[in-house]
Amino acid sequence: MKTRQRVRRFEEEKEETDTFKIPKLPKQRKETSSESEADDKSTKIDPAKIVSNERQPRISQPKIITPEGKSGTKVEASEPKSKASHSENELYEPDESEELDSWQHQSESDGWNSASLIHYPKVNPRGNVHLWSEMGSCKARRSQGTVHKNPVSIIYEKYPAAEWRDEEMFENGVKTGFLVSLNVSGDVYQGVATNKKEAKRLAAAKCVSKRLNLVSDFPEPGTAKRKAPVPMAQPAPKKQALVVVEGKNPVSVLHELYLPTQMNFEIDNGQNTPKGQHILFHGTLSIEGTGEEVFRAAGASKKRVKLLLAVKLLKAKGYNMSQFKQELENEGRPLRAPSTTDNGGSAKPRGGVNPKLQTFADRIAEISQVKFELLSELVADHQRRKKVLATAILYSSGTDAEGLFSSEGDMEVIALATGTKVLGGEYLSVDGTAINDSHAEIQIRRCLIRFFYGQIKALTEGRSSVLENRSDGMMYLKEDFSIHLYINTAPCGDSRIFSPKQEGEQAQVVAADNHPLRLNRGQLRTKIESGEGTIPILSQADSLLTLDGVLGGQRLRTMSCSDKLCRANVLGIQGSLLSHFLEPIYYSSITVGRLFSLEHLSRALFERASSVQLPAGYRVNAPLLLPVSGSEPRSTSKASNFCFNWTYGDRQPEATKTTNGRVDSGTGMGAPSRLSKNSLFKLFQETYQSLRGDEMKGKSYRECKAAAGEYNQARDSLVKTFQDEGHGYWTQKPAEMSCFTV
Repeated sequence: MKTRQRVRRFEEEKEETDTFKIPKLPKQRKETSSESEADDKSTKIDPAKIVSNERQPRISQPKIITPEGKSGTKVEASEPKSKASHSENELYEPDESEELDSWQHQSESDGWNSASLIHYPKVNPRGNVHLWSEMGSCKARRSQGTVHKNPVSIIYEKYPAAEWRDEEMFENGVKTGFLVSLNVSGDVYQGVATNKKEAKRLAAAKCVSKRLNLVSDFPEPGTAKRKAPVPMAQPAPKKQALVVVEGKNPVSVLHELYLPTQMNFEIDNGQNTPKGQHILFHGTLSIEGTGEEVFRAAGASKKRVKLLLAVKLLKAKGYNMSQFKQELENEGRPLRAPSTTDNGGSAKPRGGVNPKLQTFADRIAEISQVKFELLSELVADHQRRKKVLATAILYSSGTDAEGLFSSEGDMEVIALATGTKVLGGEYLSVDGTAINDSHAEIQIRRCLIRFFYGQIKALTEGRSSVLENRSDGMMYLKEDFSIHLYINTAPCGDSRIFSPKQEGEQAQVVAADNHPLRLNRGQLRTKIESGEGTIPILSQADSLLTLDGVLGGQRLRTMSCSDKLCRANVLGIQGSLLSHFLEPIYYSSITVGRLFSLEHLSRALFERASSVQLPAGYRVNAPLLLPVSGSEPRSTSKASNFCFNWTYGDRQPEATKTTNGRVDSGTGMGAPSRLSKNSLFKLFQETYQSLRGDEMKGKSYRECKAAAGEYNQARDSLVKTFQDEGHGYWTQKPAEMSCFTV
């Protein structure tokens, strides 16, 4: 019964809706002053004449609003022609032709302009009333070719298949802006501006103007909030005097005064620095359109040169540069942080280091920083940020009469790497295409392996090389050459964890060692997966890793940099595969920037392995440990997920993503790095076939490493010594990760 009542009520409501008619707008003839009152009455619509239902809508009169602020109750002179074409249940919206025809006569007769805004009542079957508005002059405005819409939006609506392309524009090595090209059916439209958004808008505006004959009056970016221009009748404001630049970088002030295209910066690469002296960069600056006055400056870095050039130009323009007086006085001098001083205030080398060796270490740090600045300009902004920097220096002048290295000798950076993180367990690779450890100290050894492969090839081809052949077919590093390692901070693990302060601040603490964790000194430690810091290996079970266990959630463990450097000081930096061709090669010195502690570094890097029994040709290497007079300040920023590496002979540095151990391609997993096990194994196979034949062809990575008998014997002896002396257990990666072939 209730269902029948609902059906009957629904049918009644439907009949009421179907009987609802859109009221006809009465015709209106031209008004006169005498008939205005009568006409006003005739234009009123009686709702009772439309429908007798209580739910009938209240229909408002069409209203006209003029730009002058006048309003009236003018209605159309003719009935809309398209009313009959609409069904009773559809919304009635007058089309453009009706609108223009009906109101053109009205505007001409009454003297109103064509920009009058018309509001039509819109009625739906439910009885709701809406207002539909349109510019009365839309067709006139279109004929004039003006539209209030962003031209880029018009392109996306009219030509969705259009192709966009943008590129940076440079002039004299300085980026001047962007060039955006728009390709529509083979026609190319270009826009040039200082930013991509404006260049894209200009290109779209050209296309809209050419193909659609429209001109957009859409405001340019940044102009909507600008104040209205000062009328011509008012006097122009007086020019403000130059203010003192306080707390603001002069280079930033320079960019506020001039466009990038006006400033001509030219800075060399320090190639004119005399041999044996600190590297100095020289630069010039001129501003186009200002008489081409040239300013010159010299400094220990490109950043400092640019600062000095900006200071000199602003000073010449009348700005107060008194706060940069010291920078101008020290122009051309090397940048160096204050050295550690004794109580008398006189500077002395840190830790009692020989002055010649201190100068040698400072120069190593200096050329390493300069090389980093040059290479970082070749990578993206998000890839150049670093917390740890490591370089390998090739020194080719031997030692002096006292057996010391000299700062006046020939030094060259042959490898550089940045990075502070290790691979996540979910990205483990069984084909050797992912880098497991992206710490800078570890990547630098892999860069050196690539360098040695290149030197072997040069030697076999009769070209200059740092290697020399031995009678038994092995190769060795020439006596006049030596490899030196630089790290801007102490390596993670045993050498860093007990050095929270500089050596000069803890001299008295070392004499009376009361450290609560002093019994843990010398322990083997592992890095934290996808993070920073190290933890000790508490038991042998912690050192056992399985592939299914790691993929299932077991923590991936990677030995610390201190432990791996200690291994390199025993087995050599060449690794197991290169030991097929090379004698062990060791670091001659290790220079550390921050957190230098001679006691902790000595113990962590070679002293704890002093009792190991090694085969012939291997030894416990004790490199020269050197501090830097002025170290970098501690970085409190979060470690980057990106790093880059470079080896002598490479045209470009390679940027990798530390989370997956592959080349940073922006999207996707990325290609295998040139430092990956897979890439280095390919170099080994090529080198072995050219020197020894096809003996190793088709063998796996694990089998080729196992064929290096003496190297494996020395490695097993080192691991056993660590266990016997209570230093802990060496962690090995799952065996499945080294069973691949190339």
